[in-house]
Amino acid sequence: MTPEIRNAIVLARSENYFGIMRTTLFTQFGIAAVIELGPDGFSLPLAALIIAITAFGILAGGTALDDLIALRGDMDDKMAKTAYGKGVNARNIPALKMISAGLVGLVGLAELIAILF
Repeated sequence: MTPEIRNAIVLARSENYFGIMRTTLFTQFGIAAVIELGPDGFSLPLAALIIAITAFGILAGGTALDDLIALRGDMDDKMAKTAYGKGVNARNIPALKMISAGLVGLVGLAELIAILF
């Protein structure tokens, strides 16, 4: 893999991750508005939507970050010695994956609890 192709894939997967998180959080925000402004009571379709959106955010976001971790490992020595390469290698992407999955999961759980009680 050439450095140019690797960099193009890194940019694309980074944009994918941000798009996934943006979609997930905006959808969860919309669901929260429906929960707050809508009628009281349990809604099975709403619960299913919450579970699906939460799973999408965790799984798709995690996959994009796993790809970034793998692509970081494919960096050649010349690129790794640059300021950019040192910065990329210094980032703790597994922690980002864990934190983003945890936060998306907490929002989904909070929304489920809100429609159950």
